[in-house]
Amino acid sequence: MSNFRFGRNTPKEIDDSITNITPLNTKNSRNSIWRQFEKFCGERKYVFDGNTSTEKLAFILKDWGYNMKKVDGNDYEEAVIKTMWNVTAKQLQELYFNKFGIKFDPFVDLEFKGSRNARDAKRRNLQIQPEKRKTSSSILTLEEYNKILKIYNEDTPDGLQKMFFYVAGLELAWRGCEGVNVTIKHFKEESDNCGLPTGRIEYNCIFSKTAQGGSHKLTDSKWLATNTTDPRICPVRLYKKMLSKRGKHITTDRLFLTPNPAWREPSSVGWFKNSPVGRNEMGKWTRTAAEEIGIDIKKKKISNHSLRSTAVSQLAKAGVGEEQLIKITGHANTFSIKPYLQLDGDHQYQMIDKLRANSTAMEESNNKSTNCAPSALVQMSKNIVTTSPSTQTPVNYYNCTIINYNS
Repeated sequence: MSNFRFGRNTPKEIDDSITNITPLNTKNSRNSIWRQFEKFCGERKYVFDGNTSTEKLAFILKDWGYNMKKVDGNDYEEAVIKTMWNVTAKQLQELYFNKFGIKFDPFVDLEFKGSRNARDAKRRNLQIQPEKRKTSSSILTLEEYNKILKIYNEDTPDGLQKMFFYVAGLELAWRGCEGVNVTIKHFKEESDNCGLPTGRIEYNCIFSKTAQGGSHKLTDSKWLATNTTDPRICPVRLYKKMLSKRGKHITTDRLFLTPNPAWREPSSVGWFKNSPVGRNEMGKWTRTAAEEIGIDIKKKKISNHSLRSTAVSQLAKAGVGEEQLIKITGHANTFSIKPYLQLDGDHQYQMIDKLRANSTAMEESNNKSTNCAPSALVQMSKNIVTTSPSTQTPVNYYNCTIINYNS
């Protein structure tokens, strides 16, 4: 037994641990942005040393915020401008503190207000251009979604994987890149208190958005439930079938694997190779399927993320509240799901129909009423209790307490 109560890790070991929890793609992205910033500063003959004033640094960030360009000389999309400026400003802040002991905050300091304004002005100018404006992935109608499912044959390696991908992607509201990172360890068959299977499979990717580690664990699990209405698209059955087709040679934990071109028949095992489906390949799945069923992908932005948008929009259309929706999406607050809430034609017609019905009911109520509370409140409340005006008794209109001063 150790004589030390507390840990004995050195500062270097602690720093290494901090570095290791940063997702690899985040490191690569930061390095790529910083290299572009260095090229920009090289062309402008900007120098970074202990003698460079914060006023000069503010000017450099102002110039960078408005004049950054792609390698081909074209502008970035407006959302990229913000990301690149923020990453650069943060790295510049860290550089000057670590190397020269100089403290400044480009995100708060008044001296850098012009730099932030230049970034925002550039973004507003780009938002005018539709091709530079950030757009969310379009939703699929349920008719389109069902057409996609009918394309595939689950008795083939490719068809089985894609059917499960589309069913699980919708019911678990997967992010666009989530499927490529999913492993079989993220799924666990649920049992009751007696140890008997419940027919549900628990899913929790436990990692951050990139599924590469980090501190942002999903606090709530999600479940794949047995579909008794349409067993053909039951996610539990499809998942178990996928596992049964993984041969003994499979050592990777990744769920979606490259189909084995040597597979022979539906009853055989070993449908897949011991290599995961690539990110770029899987990224084309929903877009390709949408084009196959006749969706114009030039006019409608379709991606794997469309499954997530579809799930949120369809659940909202069915009356599921935002507090419940974020349990499905894994967002921290309801504000984050706003971009996913998209109206299709049917949903908009239903709301307009309700609006018209409400307006008609209000008019009929006004025609019947001669001396009562405001018509809007009359329509909203089914049980209105009024008393003598002189007593000023509270009147309840739609769970709101209002003093009745009508004479």
